[in-house]
Amino acid sequence: MQSFVKKYSIFLMLYIVFQPILDSITGLMMRLNMDVTFGVFIRMIVMAVTVFFLLIYLILNLDNRRGFTIIGYFVLLALMSVINLYINYKTKTLFVTSLEVTTLAKSLYYPVMLLGYFFAFEELAEDRIINRFFPKMIFYAVNLISIIMIVAHFTNTSFSSYSYYKLGESGWFFAANELSAIVSITFPIMIWYALEKIDDLTRTYYWISIIVAVYSSLLIGTKGSLIAIVCSICMGLLAAVIQLFRRNSNKKMIATLIGLLVVTLGGIFVAYPMMAVSRTAELHTEMVKYKKKQAKTKKGITKDQEKYIKTNKTVSYLLSGRTIYFENASHNFHKATPAQKIFGMGYATNFKKVKNAKLVEMDYIDIFFQFGFLGTIVYMAPLIYCLIYLIGTFFRKFKHMWSFKWSLLVASVALGFGMALLTGHVIEAPSVSIYFVSILAYAMLNARIFLRTDEDPYTLGVEK
Repeated sequence: MQSFVKKYSIFLMLYIVFQPILDSITGLMMRLNMDVTFGVFIRMIVMAVTVFFLLIYLILNLDNRRGFTIIGYFVLLALMSVINLYINYKTKTLFVTSLEVTTLAKSLYYPVMLLGYFFAFEELAEDRIINRFFPKMIFYAVNLISIIMIVAHFTNTSFSSYSYYKLGESGWFFAANELSAIVSITFPIMIWYALEKIDDLTRTYYWISIIVAVYSSLLIGTKGSLIAIVCSICMGLLAAVIQLFRRNSNKKMIATLIGLLVVTLGGIFVAYPMMAVSRTAELHTEMVKYKKKQAKTKKGITKDQEKYIKTNKTVSYLLSGRTIYFENASHNFHKATPAQKIFGMGYATNFKKVKNAKLVEMDYIDIFFQFGFLGTIVYMAPLIYCLIYLIGTFFRKFKHMWSFKWSLLVASVALGFGMALLTGHVIEAPSVSIYFVSILAYAMLNARIFLRTDEDPYTLGVEK
């Protein structure tokens, strides 16, 4: 059993680097109009094995009080899920079993994998060499995404990020929003890895991968990826400037890193007018003007279009019109039964036709409508605990938070929580949540060791 725990812990770490391959195969299958995708199938199998891994790990650590808490949590989560399905089966106008069960399975991916990664990292904490593989796996995964994006771009085989505008590219990845969220969450870790690896001028070639990643990310054309890249570089720049004024720092090397960060950031601003994301902002303004003009004609516009043009222009652009879906879902929730309000309305609240089933695509809001008041508290408990714990660590160890490791880990976690609201497709999308929960688990492990020993766990970092 102990051998299985060790080997599976290593597998979970290596599993990260295979995510882009799963997603590109999934994109191909979606292009061929296949209903059951390879990526979803593999991820569900891994989730099932991870449940078994957690059970074995907890059995081997029965003296650990946390084990009973975690078992209790999963029992509560399972009970809540069954009640949710039963209530909606009895209540909803149209209950599509395949949609409800698939959505619930995808939702459960995050808590299972978060705890799986936390215990996997804890199992490997004594092995310094293995622990250094984590940032490397993220670095390799993002490079693989960049390669796929660029090959798709130059072979003219990319999906369009915005099919109705024919703007932006998502490479061989089907969902541009999910790809944007992946880039947003992982880019700070990539910068951390590159900055740590560049310990002399002969190793600045690591920055080439950053430039390629920036280029491929900007091909997507989404505002989320642009915001995340700029925020990540600014966080790295802030950390570098603070380190420059500290004693015993290699000022020449830090100055070089600052130069790389500044040039990269400047390049993004210079290139912005030529990016797809700048054009989508212009088209959004043009579309609002067109709808307002159309509203004055005899043909008029739909109620949803009317809501869209009446929303603040900046808000409607940032939220991509999701306020309309929010109002519709909120209306359905208001009319829901007390049981549905407590345990949730399942997939896309209440709908009479499958084609009318629309998510708000803002994770926290979708989670609330899906799981209700009580269900949301249970479902979000691990994330809330991690967030509070990491915020506490940040302020208690504030002066230590400006190394490249800590500052960019903080940036990655913050972007994960932020993008869950802005772009959605983070917490409840297995292809994205795998990155988010692994980084979150890694940050939690570092924070726990730091607070317990009062020493920064330098052995958990980038291998020099």
